Amino acid sequence: MSAIINEAIKTLTSAVNLSTGLNHPNDMNKARDLFKILHDKGEIILKSDVVSAALANHWNNDDADELGSLAQQIGEGKNPRITDGPWWADDIYEKLSARA
Repeated sequence: MSAIINEAIKTLTSAVNLSTGLNHPNDMNKARDLFKILHDKGEIILKSDVVSAALANHWNNDDADELGSLAQQIGEGKNPRITDGPWWADDIYEKLSARA
């Protein structure tokens, strides 16, 4: 698993309400935006890696699977619909890279 993907999941975990998973639109937008940034920077995003990282960060099984599926779709080039935002600072990728 990419260390950057792992850091991204840690960062996302601290920014969303884990008790509701991605049910809140803002949380879904944060996830979509973060995976789009990672994809645009050339990161390979695999569902299995995202699910593993999410479970390690205390996501429940169903929500981790949903997050992994979303990540895989964006990693395969699907252009996500992101409303409002921006959800992350312009330098989020650089921050993730520095912590990885």
